[in-house]
Amino acid sequence: MESSFGKKILSGSLWILLFRWMSRLLGVVSVIILARVLLPEDYGLIAKALILSSFLEMVTEFGFFTALVRNKKATPQDYNTVWTLCIIRGVFLFTVIMLTAGLMADFFNDERIYPIILVYGVIALLYGFLNVGVVDFHKKMNFNMEFKLNILSRLAEFFTTLFVALVYKTYWAFPLGSLVGMLVKLVTSYIVSNYRPRFSLASLDKIFSFSKWFFVYEAMSALSAKIDVILLSKFSSTETLGLYTISKEISGMPSTEIAMPVARAALPALAELVDDKPGFQKLNVQILSSVLALALPAVIGICLIADYVVLLLLGPNWLGAVVFLQILAFVGISRVSVACAISAVTAIGRADLLGRYSFAMFFVRAAFMAAGILIGEAVGLAWGVLAASLTGMVLMQYIQSSLGIMSVKSLFLASWRVVLAALLMAAVLGAAMFSPLVIDTGLGGWMALPLTALGILVYGLSLLLLCKLSNWPDGPETYLLTLLKGKKKL
Repeated sequence: MESSFGKKILSGSLWILLFRWMSRLLGVVSVIILARVLLPEDYGLIAKALILSSFLEMVTEFGFFTALVRNKKATPQDYNTVWTLCIIRGVFLFTVIMLTAGLMADFFNDERIYPIILVYGVIALLYGFLNVGVVDFHKKMNFNMEFKLNILSRLAEFFTTLFVALVYKTYWAFPLGSLVGMLVKLVTSYIVSNYRPRFSLASLDKIFSFSKWFFVYEAMSALSAKIDVILLSKFSSTETLGLYTISKEISGMPSTEIAMPVARAALPALAELVDDKPGFQKLNVQILSSVLALALPAVIGICLIADYVVLLLLGPNWLGAVVFLQILAFVGISRVSVACAISAVTAIGRADLLGRYSFAMFFVRAAFMAAGILIGEAVGLAWGVLAASLTGMVLMQYIQSSLGIMSVKSLFLASWRVVLAALLMAAVLGAAMFSPLVIDTGLGGWMALPLTALGILVYGLSLLLLCKLSNWPDGPETYLLTLLKGKKKL
């Protein structure tokens, strides 16, 4: 059974990873082009316009789809109830956004964001009508169909955004691209899934017994996630907000694009092992250690070569983003850990703990960020974000250990070689960056490519050497290799 779950997690992760990496590739191409057409102020303007809609969407996220994924005996009534609740949520979001868009424009003293907010309100409404039948792709770990659904909408958004930006050179490229992408996803969801939902609230009590705590978690997470943007919007310039926003997005790429696919694919597999605590803990440790083996070197690497990354992707006008990128890159470590932990805690049905965790983290993040911006302005706020994130990581590991679904000792034994190899990579990469060979090349941002290749080579060879010296013990290195070969149980 563990072997089957391992293969399903690997297959699912690869499909999700393929989509996310293709999506990020499109995003990188988009950023490279748009950064030379639009200005940091344009990004800051969109960040302000998104505060309301994205905040409301996160606050009202009840985890309805997640409730269906973890319920092995979900009925058509459950699916119909979730679809109906999603529509009610979409109508609610649309109404609130329409009524408060003017207030937001007055708050920021910028009338330009009013019509942009309205477009994002329409997008929220359309999302509520998405075919609930697509949840079966996730539940049955049929992620290739989910890939097709998501990539079509992402391509539509990508080409629309580029067309509007290049032809009209306006920040309207972002909301219009998102609107077209949402329309394509809505239509495609009814094409790829044969399920035809109906209006029903028959399973309302059953769905809310799980979702009420997930709502608390998402609501408090939404509040926490917006503290940095709100503080910068009021106490810093629009340009600084734009630099911070794009740095936050780039810094999260390595960790997010590795951790989220694995965590998402792991949820249905972990849910199957809720009655086998030793097996659950073993799989949970293996998932996190394997994700760390990929994310840790990526996080360290992007911090070290941040100057070259900014020059390559954004150009010299964005060099002010380097300091944010270097600090926020390390937030990825906590993001990886917490993402995997959320799947594990959700799988055992303890959404109540997620709610309490997010409530505590709201005050932790608020305290660290407020102190940071008072002490060091925008850069201080970035340090506050990092401090809060690491605190949250420690707290989440404590919760898992208390539940008996994570062993810190087992995680250390599985990951110490990864940490040592990443540190060796950092030492070699740091020395190479200060060598005359690199400094005098004149390649500018393009130097990021050979430095990245060097980091991957050093990390890979160091990890293999440490594994050989340790007589090839069980660990993320062997898990990943044997899963790909299909010769060993996970």
